[in-house]
Amino acid sequence: MLRQFSAVLLGALVIGSGSSGCSSQPVSAEDEATTDLREIARAYEVVIAASNRPPRELEQIKKVLTDLHTDGLVTDDPEDVLISPRDGQPYVIIMGAAAGDENPKDILAYESKGAGGVRYVLLMSHDVRQMTVDEFNQATFATGHEPAGG
Repeated sequence: MLRQFSAVLLGALVIGSGSSGCSSQPVSAEDEATTDLREIARAYEVVIAASNRPPRELEQIKKVLTDLHTDGLVTDDPEDVLISPRDGQPYVIIMGAAAGDENPKDILAYESKGAGGVRYVLLMSHDVRQMTVDEFNQATFATGHEPAGG
């Protein structure tokens, strides 16, 4: 049931995110970290939609990613999606954050270490961006999360 719901919801998200009209500029491919964080955001939303509450454990997100991968809606292996290609560490995903309870600028997931002085982060708004060390240290996190070492 969750698997079917995951496929239908993600299909709707993909269709809904398409643009109308034509563009003269070529579509640029996202880098792998951005794609991973977008897939994590989708899985997080599927869990919320299916259970009416945010995920409480990583296994819920893994299950959705596995179902979406099986259905061909996520191309990368679910285990690979959860590991940053830049620092080789699992992404830190903050469990229990609900959109209506958090600031859209709060961080929902992030690279554990990052690379080159920046980390990719996923905001509650589902925007993915890079943050410098200083920006990351000054950022706010969903559910009052405190990053390790900070």
